[in-house]
Formats: sequence, C-alpha cells, structure tokens
Amino acid sequence: MSTTRMEPVTTDRHTFMSRSHIVSMLNSSVAAVPQTNSGRHELLDHPAMVSAARSCVFVKEVARSIGFPARTVGTAQLLIHRTYICRSTPPVATSDLAIACLFVAAKMEETIKRLRDILAYSYVNSLPDGARIDVQSVPTAVTDKMRPGVLASEQYVMGAIGFDFRTTHAHLLYVKLAKLAGVPKANIAADGWTILSDSYFTTLPVQYPSLVIAAGALCLAWNLCNGSQRTGNNHVFHLFDNSMRDSKGGRRGTNGSAALSRRRPMSLDLNSDWWLDFGVTTEDIQGFVRQIADFYLLFFNSTVASAEYIERHKNGLPSKEMSQKIGQWRMQLCNSTATPISP
Repeated sequence: MSTTRMEPVTTDRHTFMSRSHIVSMLNSSVAAVPQTNSGRHELLDHPAMVSAARSCVFVKEVARSIGFPARTVGTAQLLIHRTYICRSTPPVATSDLAIACLFVAAKMEETIKRLRDILAYSYVNSLPDGARIDVQSVPTAVTDKMRPGVLASEQYVMGAIGFDFRTTHAHLLYVKLAKLAGVPKANIAADGWTILSDSYFTTLPVQYPSLVIAAGALCLAWNLCNGSQRTGNNHVFHLFDNSMRDSKGGRRGTNGSAALSRRRPMSLDLNSDWWLDFGVTTEDIQGFVRQIADFYLLFFNSTVASAEYIERHKNGLPSKEMSQKIGQWRMQLCNSTATPISP
C-alpha cells in the first residue's frame, strides 16, 4: 500500500516539518526500527533520534559548564535534530557533531567562544565524574587532536541544514508572553520555562515555530497549576481533544516576532483561547501539549522502557518534578479518549 509523503513548507523564517514527515524521512534513509508497541515510539527509538538525544544531553551539560545562555543551548539542540533528520547516518563521530552544533549555535547567537575553550570543556565533560580535571589543565595537544574532527563536522552540519541559519528564539518569546499574562514567576512562569527548555530534547522545535513552542509551554504550565481546580472545565480537556490530527502540511503556526509586533494585546486572558490572537491555531497547541506531555510520561511510568530512556538522558534528564506533575495531571484526564503521541 503506497503512502503519501508529506512535504515540508518553508515560512518566512524557517522550514518546519510535520511529525509524520520526519518519520518518513528517517525511515527512508535507515531500515525501519522494529516496533514492539504499535509504533508509539517510532521517533524516540529510531537510531538517529537515540543519537540525537544523547548529543542533546551532552551539549546541554557542556553549555552549562561554559556558561552559554538558554537560547544558545536551544539552538544547538535544534541543529542536532535538524542534522539527524536530514542525514540520519552522519559519517562523523557523534561527539564531534554535537560539539560542532554548539560551536555553530554560539556563532549564530553571537555568544562566541574560542573553539579551544569549547573543546576543553567538552573533553572535561566527557571524562568520568571521578576523573574530571580542571579545564585550564587540559593539554593543548588534546584540543588540537579534537579540532580537525569538529571542524569537519561543522561543515557537515551546515551542509545538512542547507546553510539556513534563520531562527527565532522561543525563550525570548516566552518571557514576553508570560509578562503579558502576568503569571507568578514562582510556579506557572517557572514551570513553563522548564517545559520550554525540555522540549528541545525532542523534535518539537523542528515541527513548530518558536511562537507555538512558547505559547504551548505557557498554556500547559497554566493548566498544570489550575487543572486540579478546573477538572470539570472543558478547557483542560480541550487540549487533548481527540479530533486533533497531524496536519497535511509541514508549516506550523506563524512567525513569532511578526505576530507579536503586528497585534500585541495589552494582556492575556489564560481562561480563553488566547493563542489565536497571535496566529497560533488550537490544533498546533494540542499537538505540542500532547507530544511534550507524552515525552514526560516516559520518565513518569515505572517500566523497563522508562529505565532505558532515563539511562539515555543521563546527566540531562528532563525535570523529574515536571515529570511527576505531568503524570499526575494526565491521570486527572483519565476520562479523555485521546491517544498519546510520542515526540
């Protein structure tokens, strides 16, 4: 039986792909991964996505030690996923590719660091915990040996993404939305920031524009804090409407900066479908919320599979507290007939 391949659509800022198109691209370049549970983890368990997840964890750990801001970390993780999706079997070392993505992201975000410094921090973070040394003690011979592989990987990454360096920052958009909504920093704003950052461990930033990511994170964080008092309200269940389907196109939402500047409301009423005011569709919000929630559930459920995901994300495990919140919140929606979709 033939299937129709969903093509990506290029917006004025970036090319976004539907989830089904990502799966199609991965399976067209590598033998399909045997499925043991009706294909629920067809993305997470794909060899390319396993490598991407580990690279994202490594990059975040290195970036934290160097002191890169969140936007640089997110851009590096986005580059990792874009590279593995477009070229799922890179001929370069996984570690070299991860470092190269961080190096490229630092230049894209104008948070430039010397390559030698990035190599030194990467080397230290690759050592076992008990054997780590001071960054200043890393011999020049070590970084010089790492340099050729990383520079070759840099060229590979740029070729894989088609030298398309355009992007918008979900983190900056999220701050603007949170301020408009006037949400408390201690719970809702902080939870949304965690959700936003953890979404970069998945393919969601490849599927959706930054404004959808920011709006979805704020929407889910608000429901987590208010869902227990509003379980009888259809607005919570609205996020898991079973009518949600994968879009036929690759485009998701609209350009974040343009939407915010074109018609920016003075405040947000989080009890309403406020995202519509920014050109974000309810279908996109549903898609983001369902996928990120299902991602967290992988670490909430005590199963053999969960142990594998926890090991895969060692040193970069998505927030355990958030996984618990998502799990408890999802259990409150037990009457929902929505079928989870993994990221």
